[in-house]
Amino acid sequence: AVDAHLKRGKPIVFSALGGEVTETCIQQLRREGVPVYGEVYQAVSCLGALFRHYRHVREFSPVVEDMPIDMARIEAQIAKARADGRNFMLPHEARELAEALGIPVPKSKVARSIEEAVAAAEQMGYPVVMKIVSRDILHKSDAGGVALDLENKEEVLDAYQAIMANVRRYKPDARIDGVEVSEMVRRTTETIVGARQDPSFGPTVMFGLGGIYVEVMKDVTFRAASLSRGEAQLMVKEIRSYPLLLGVRGEARKDIDAVVDCILRLATLARRCRAISDIELNPLVVYDHGQGVRALDVRVLLANP
Repeated sequence: AVDAHLKRGKPIVFSALGGEVTETCIQQLRREGVPVYGEVYQAVSCLGALFRHYRHVREFSPVVEDMPIDMARIEAQIAKARADGRNFMLPHEARELAEALGIPVPKSKVARSIEEAVAAAEQMGYPVVMKIVSRDILHKSDAGGVALDLENKEEVLDAYQAIMANVRRYKPDARIDGVEVSEMVRRTTETIVGARQDPSFGPTVMFGLGGIYVEVMKDVTFRAASLSRGEAQLMVKEIRSYPLLLGVRGEARKDIDAVVDCILRLATLARRCRAISDIELNPLVVYDHGQGVRALDVRVLLANP
């Protein structure tokens, strides 16, 4: 009977309930290749796993998607950091790298004087954000090196002076490269996308709920960087917060396709550029469908040469 079922290609599992004699029969049948289990839940679980594999093979292409990225610009930013003796990129360098990847970022400029800061803010339009640029200060908020939602020239003047004073108190010997002035973008659903050269698994990518909640909620998923578009779409669907991207309580559906593109671009970078050990876009703000995404903060670490 079992041979007949195998020839028809129909998956069938068996569950046998009983005592010691039944358990002996189960073990003997398993040795002969018969899928028999002592519990119904185990049998059903196996059918579920078989169906998931079938759906994966049917729906997701094994073709790895290689996205267009500007490797010349990327390598130029790496060389600039290396020449300065750093194993990380400064904010404006990381933004340049994101642009080379084809990932949208807010307009920004590094000001090296209070006059340049005002000029930059006037040029890009209010409101703006200001952040300290220093190789010695990685956590800018802790140092008082961030000012948000600045609406006019007077607020920019006050913020520049406050940031400089805060940073000098926080770390008197910090080397300051300037203050980054960026456009203040509209905030909405925040996600995180990252990639790294994992010592055990090789190039990997990560996606999840971002912003200030990433370390608390830990709602993230991981994949090897050799992935197809279908697999990247599955990553997005796997997180518990996926309903937020579909739109809740009357909100519009978010631009999930743009998120998938970002995942694939970081995956392409991880496969093609082993000199970058870690890259993280957090938050990656996702707007309504068709309106794209913006990487508000980009962190890049370099591998040891």
